[in-house]
Amino acid sequence: MDAHREVIIRRMTIEELDDIQKLYAEQVASDGDPLAKLRVNPKQHAWEMRRIRQQWLASQKYLPYVAVAHPTEDTPDQPPQLIGYAAAIIEQQAHLFEVETVANLGELWVTPSWRGKGIGTELVAEVLHAIDALGISWISLHIPCDDPLKAFFQKRFGFRQSAIEMHLCLDDIPSEHQTA
Repeated sequence: MDAHREVIIRRMTIEELDDIQKLYAEQVASDGDPLAKLRVNPKQHAWEMRRIRQQWLASQKYLPYVAVAHPTEDTPDQPPQLIGYAAAIIEQQAHLFEVETVANLGELWVTPSWRGKGIGTELVAEVLHAIDALGISWISLHIPCDDPLKAFFQKRFGFRQSAIEMHLCLDDIPSEHQTA
């Protein structure tokens, strides 16, 4: 950790959502965010950002946590700095014979200069604790097969691959397969 900063993991406030969305945009641009491969359609991304805000405002279905680096006593003039975030979305899934509540761990990001210091592990642990407190025992995670974070989630938290998810952008359907 930075000797001049104290890192605090806490629940994010709605007022910080714009800052988180700006960090996300910077991440996609600078990091080549692996999850961005799943969200290459700008219309889809904009819709997701609006959906997150609406879910949060409507029913608190969004569980966001942030890591904030605060100055220590020897550096009081430094402002707090948002250095990472993690979030899950709580959803009702309807199956043929039942409806169950599940959590989808959908976001994790730490500023590059703070990586490798346990911040991501702490963020995910806080989100998992909040999910457990809600009585939810099933957590899904969507991550590209070649993403280095796959090993992180498997080794640190015990996630395992249980399905293959496939996506289709309707704009990419060859004309011979489109209906009139």
